[in-house]
Amino acid sequence: MPKNRLSPHDRFIRSVFTNPKVAREFFEANLPEKVKEAIDLNNIEPQKESFIDDKLKQQISDILFATKFNNEEGYLYVLLEHASSPDKMLPLRLVKYMSAIVDQHLKKSEGNKLPIIYPLVLYTGQRPFPYSTDLFELYGANKDLAREIMGRPYKLVDLTQASDEELKKYFWFGAAALIAKHIKDPDILPTLKIAIDLFRKIETQGENQYIEDYIYVSLSYIYEAADIKDEQEFMKAIREGLLNIDEDKIMTLAQKWEQKGLEKGLQQGLEKGRLEVARSMFLKGIDPALISDVTGLSEEQILTLQH
Repeated sequence: MPKNRLSPHDRFIRSVFTNPKVAREFFEANLPEKVKEAIDLNNIEPQKESFIDDKLKQQISDILFATKFNNEEGYLYVLLEHASSPDKMLPLRLVKYMSAIVDQHLKKSEGNKLPIIYPLVLYTGQRPFPYSTDLFELYGANKDLAREIMGRPYKLVDLTQASDEELKKYFWFGAAALIAKHIKDPDILPTLKIAIDLFRKIETQGENQYIEDYIYVSLSYIYEAADIKDEQEFMKAIREGLLNIDEDKIMTLAQKWEQKGLEKGLQQGLEKGRLEVARSMFLKGIDPALISDVTGLSEEQILTLQH
């Protein structure tokens, strides 16, 4: 079948369900009472979009209806399943389709309020559908635990609300959490010293497995992401505080630092050169739009050069 051409099933469901009398009768017969109380069945609008992958178009069709749940935007989603074999993973597929509907809705509305979506599946297989429509049944023996965990608000670990003293109680996680919490501080050195103290405590407890790589990864992150004010003090803290770490790795970090400094200096030099060229062109009366094309600076930046 040529790409983008509707299958007979797709043409059928779209033709039938865009008839308002068919749609209303279907929803009247199959929606739960709570849903029917929340929406106005005289105000449902079929949408053009489909959320089925092209490779599944021969087996599945769908149609989306915009409506309002208690005056808030929402949708009724009808999935026509006409595959020869029933799909046990149907609840999971529905989650994917509904996530795509939400994504599209948020892009169109440019807001952050989620719409209610009520899905219905119209199954036309050769034998009765044998599987549960409950997503959590797919978790097998853990279905009750999954329902309990995944049906609740997620746990938020907010480092901005965690005190340093509390984090220092956990040596392994504590060091990583403190570094992540303070990585954008104007001076990272105090946090480095605390992390080094935690690293030493890990070593004194005989938990040496993984510790060297952990230290190296942590220091590498600081090198790459933090604003290090005093390079000499930084290296001194590492060498004096981490006597057991491989000196070669320390040197590798120093080389990374040096390279980072060179790249930063080069970038600053290029930026200075662009500004000088732009200023010279501007003083000669050249159009700011042309200067912008040549230098890559914005016209706003160029106009400030006159001061």
